[in-house]
Amino acid sequence: MEIKTVRYSDMELDSPAAIIGFPSSGLVSSIAANYYVSQFKMPVIAGLYGPDMPPYCFVYEGASYPPVRLYGYKGKEKRGKKGKDVIICLSEYAPKPEQCYDMVHAICTYLRSMGVKEVICLEGIPRIGDMEAVVCGSGPGSRDMEKKTKLKIMESGMVRGTTGVMLYSGPQFGFDVMAIVVPGNQNIPDPGSAARIIGPVSKVVPGFKVDESALLKEADEINKRLEEQTVQEPIENTQIYG
Repeated sequence: MEIKTVRYSDMELDSPAAIIGFPSSGLVSSIAANYYVSQFKMPVIAGLYGPDMPPYCFVYEGASYPPVRLYGYKGKEKRGKKGKDVIICLSEYAPKPEQCYDMVHAICTYLRSMGVKEVICLEGIPRIGDMEAVVCGSGPGSRDMEKKTKLKIMESGMVRGTTGVMLYSGPQFGFDVMAIVVPGNQNIPDPGSAARIIGPVSKVVPGFKVDESALLKEADEINKRLEEQTVQEPIENTQIYG
């Protein structure tokens, strides 16, 4: 898979942390990543594109960008010693399994050029029963990152997609990598589950804290609409088993 990198800004960042959000169950990772970008008004600093990616552009603040974008945030400049610089990488499309390796390599190559040492991957998985959010990681410093989240540490299991590839590839680029894995609704966007990412990330990235109330409000509105549709649905359209 041929992937090209275009730089839109020479924003100088001091040892930034990277947050990566590609589409997953309930779009929780994409929703959370986009929420950070909108709340902090982060500018696009780079983009990734290639002939195997979907042929579309994303229009942001009047300009057009490729399917995968990277945004920058000067946390130290805004919050002093309590802040940390951040790069967010996000997209609206999920790479095919065979594309994940080249995608992760392209992302890691850019992040290393920007001085990144810590990578946080946001991942949603199908919700089954009463599941809880967990973390897992790789790299010598990842265990300390995991403990800061106060989430349960996943000692065994499987993580798919770009997040899975990043977990074992990131340390080869000198990164400590952590994945926050959150159960989400498989059928509809799940901003409520996306809101569960905000707290753990703020414990790992100093000063990178936003109010998740807008996400929770959106989740309530979606649930209300679903309840109304369920009540209004004619009986003849339902299927009865047994």
